[in-house]
Amino acid sequence: MTSDSFDLPVAALRPAEKILREIETAGSMILAVKYGAKAHGFVIGLTCVGAITEEQGEVLILQFDRATERKLRELSI
Repeated sequence: MTSDSFDLPVAALRPAEKILREIETAGSMILAVKYGAKAHGFVIGLTCVGAITEEQGEVLILQFDRATERKLRELSI
């Protein structure tokens, strides 16, 4: 997944890219889950302050979840 698919305000794009990179480069399952949880908190925060809509938040959470699941599958092999 690329950060190009993120529909975010400019100020939130860099942190989202950083979290995605952390998920994709996690060296253990624990770290992958930790960064996935960090992504959820990030999205909840953006939604709470009104930076994104709830619909955008749901889409963003799905994107982070897919990246986390992909990394967990990779690490479990």
